Amino acid sequence: MKLKIGNNVYLQRYEVSHIMHELGSGIPGGMILELMNDEKGFFFESTYTDGFRFEFVIMEPENAEWLMKQDWIVDYTKYAIMSLARLESIRKHLKIRLSAAIDDFNAKDEAYRGAHFYEQSARFNRISYKIASLGILISFRKGEIEFVFPDEYRRKTAATHNNIVSANTFRKKPSFLTRLLSRGSAQ
Repeated sequence: MKLKIGNNVYLQRYEVSHIMHELGSGIPGGMILELMNDEKGFFFESTYTDGFRFEFVIMEPENAEWLMKQDWIVDYTKYAIMSLARLESIRKHLKIRLSAAIDDFNAKDEAYRGAHFYEQSARFNRISYKIASLGILISFRKGEIEFVFPDEYRRKTAATHNNIVSANTFRKKPSFLTRLLSRGSAQ
């Protein structure tokens, strides 16, 4: 996911590696330099949840503008304010759209499929990726995983008290066993 604050666009760790893998030569040259010059080592995550950190920042205006135009990369600010039902509806609609597009492509003749395979494959991958990202956002909203937001975002949401979901809004619920054991110790 991406998160725009002022002129900067923050990316979650997993997003960086996905962009490099998915697009390769389709990335603006300046952005490749920003990705490769990072000293935090974004290609090496120590745990699964480290991938959900909004740590990487794109500062060059042309790179930030390019990233914001990529609608297959979920914009956290846009989707965070939506209800869970709306997010699940969008995700379901994308799954239906993807399935229909694949069926339509497979119904074409072999010559067409051969000529357009890579183009359509990239399109299908981007829709699939957006579906997966929305699933991650839904899991976050349900408290099943946590995101780590940049300090700049936490200060902004604390100062403005706006309706954007903050990192502290959704916490993982204690497990049944934890609740059961804590109930016994309170008596």
